[in-house]
Amino acid sequence: MTVAFVDLAELRDTPFDAALLSARLEPFIDSLVFGDERKRFTRHATASTIAILDATAGATLQERWERVETERWPRWDAGEDRPYPAKQWTWGPAALVLARAIRPGWTVLPRARLSQWLGWLPAGHPLRAVLADLQQRVAAVEWSVGAEPQRRAALLGLRLVLAGGYRSIREISDEDLKAVPVDVARGVDLLDAVLCDVGALGRTPQRGAQRRMRRARRPPAELVARSEIPQRFRTVHRLYLETYAQRISDVYATTRHKHNSLAHLWAFLDDRFPEVRGPADVRRAHAVAFIAHAIERAREVQRHRPTIESGEDRLTAHQWLTDVRCFFADVCTWALEDASPFAAFAPPAVPLQRHDLVGVGFEKARRRRAKRTLATVLDLEREVPAIRALATRRWQDAEHAVEQAPGDRRAALGEVDAFWDWALIELLLQSGLRIEEACELTTLDVLRRTQPDGRVYYLLHVKPSKFDRARVIPIGDGLGRVIAQIISHVKRFYRSDRVPACDHWDAKEKVPWPTAPYLLQGVGHPSPIAYSAVRDRLARVSRAAGTKRSDGSELVLRPHDCRRMFASELLNNNVPVHVIQALLGHAGLDTVMVYAKLYPATLIEEYRKAVRATYSDFHGPDSLRAPTAEEWREFSAACNLRDMGTHLCALPTGDHCSRGLVCLGCSHAQPKRSAAPIFGRMLTSHERALGRARSAGEPAGQLAARELEIQRISAALRRADELTDDAAAALEAVA
Repeated sequence: MTVAFVDLAELRDTPFDAALLSARLEPFIDSLVFGDERKRFTRHATASTIAILDATAGATLQERWERVETERWPRWDAGEDRPYPAKQWTWGPAALVLARAIRPGWTVLPRARLSQWLGWLPAGHPLRAVLADLQQRVAAVEWSVGAEPQRRAALLGLRLVLAGGYRSIREISDEDLKAVPVDVARGVDLLDAVLCDVGALGRTPQRGAQRRMRRARRPPAELVARSEIPQRFRTVHRLYLETYAQRISDVYATTRHKHNSLAHLWAFLDDRFPEVRGPADVRRAHAVAFIAHAIERAREVQRHRPTIESGEDRLTAHQWLTDVRCFFADVCTWALEDASPFAAFAPPAVPLQRHDLVGVGFEKARRRRAKRTLATVLDLEREVPAIRALATRRWQDAEHAVEQAPGDRRAALGEVDAFWDWALIELLLQSGLRIEEACELTTLDVLRRTQPDGRVYYLLHVKPSKFDRARVIPIGDGLGRVIAQIISHVKRFYRSDRVPACDHWDAKEKVPWPTAPYLLQGVGHPSPIAYSAVRDRLARVSRAAGTKRSDGSELVLRPHDCRRMFASELLNNNVPVHVIQALLGHAGLDTVMVYAKLYPATLIEEYRKAVRATYSDFHGPDSLRAPTAEEWREFSAACNLRDMGTHLCALPTGDHCSRGLVCLGCSHAQPKRSAAPIFGRMLTSHERALGRARSAGEPAGQLAARELEIQRISAALRRADELTDDAAAALEAVA
């Protein structure tokens, strides 16, 4: 027999009728699956709730309920003026919610015991079917961890169905998810993935922060409307921003910077010079007075505000003043055009010139910034190896834990977490990419090329970012391994043979990126990684490594620090500055020359001359002469296997050594058995040093570097001991 379930949804938006509502609720209460005594309590509580609704202003039942929920429910929840003075005080509202007579809001929903309420409904009720469907779908999501997040996601989905008055989860929209209060949004990421899977949202999954921050870019008219710019300056402000975007650059970050800079100017003129009726009335005296105001205002609003006595001003004020100077220069220039709309806003001359910004402290601020950059780069060169060692060691330990417990889900998740810490650090350090460039990479950006001689090489295509210029970066052995590992882990996360396409968002430009197989996705969630997640992972590893600056303060690795390290390493290896400029995507050589100042070429060359002179004195003048043909043939024959003293190198002669001949741990190095005592002494010495380092409380990064060295030495000793007698004799004969 088919059961007819009571559904009072048609009463929500009709004129309120207390008698009709009571009559329609009676058969619903009779259908609830508990005893007569509890039904009596429910009827009593429902009658009290209807009486309160009857005494509340509002045309419809839903309007009256919303007023009750916002005005009375907080008092009921605090134990004041409850409609029924017993523990069953929520039974009346529960009956209205379950009968679908009202759409509850987020005042009631977080406190509603939905699991208990649904237990009152008869089997097969549509609401129970919705919850069962949700529970089944969230349990099928492989990347979710534990039963509690799944339970929260299912209940949150049910709350959204009740709040929207929907029949199924397929009616839930993005706006519904955004309306969920942050304090009750636990499980929303898992629910988001389920809704995307059933086609309710029409996109790929997003994390909570990505959903909340995906605000469209505001046009100049909206920026002006939402600001406190005085009315007499608004017209030219909006016109300038629109014209600048059309003629010069529509980069949203630039538009916002110019908007903020000019807003400071207009506020200053309105306060200090009320007689200025518009930009045409601005004179040099006004602009020069704004310089001191901008410097003082920048001190007040900068994030890491120093004491005024220290004089550690940043260059924020200089940026504001530059934007103001460019504004007047552009307006005066554009005003000369025929029928120009700027003619009425242009002053007789540009009131602020470049020389007005000289001698007011910005030169000292630039020198302080250069000094900080120098100190940062030197600190990074000292500490980054420890950070890399710790990230590598953690990933290795996590892989070992997975091998020891193949079915342990937590071990597998720990390996994924440790891998992404390592992968993000190595990707940024070995490519020099900006954070937005790294997050925008796709598998389609790995380009395969063939040289005329048939050799294959790979390039990484970097899409336009800061200066709207695309570029390519050669993929070496190290960077190639990182990219290959990332692709492998993404495929494993999705259990797919390819990297899936997903939606992405440009957080700076406030526009969607095209749907594509993005490289950095699947980091614990089926969505691209966010900028904040990259920064948090780098900071977490550097703090765990215990890295310090030269002054003893904490050194936190940031994405742009990896870019500095990339440039520094290239310059230290004598890569020409114009090549570094092309690899980094700098607009000019001046930025690269910052690193040239850190490492003066003359100093390096003179030092090399001194080292070369010492070498010649020791080895004699013949060490620098060109070899004869016979000497070269003997050398080539002997280098099929290079004898490195304690081991032989099997890398083919002439091939590039990516490890820089740091042989221990290299797959091409075969240790000799005769060198086993040497490796044993090295191992004992390093283990002793590691014990002292642990006793001294060295940072985790330094300990990880020592442990990796011991690991390499142990591997060399093991490979030497595993040689058979014949193989050992053959190696000694080759040497």
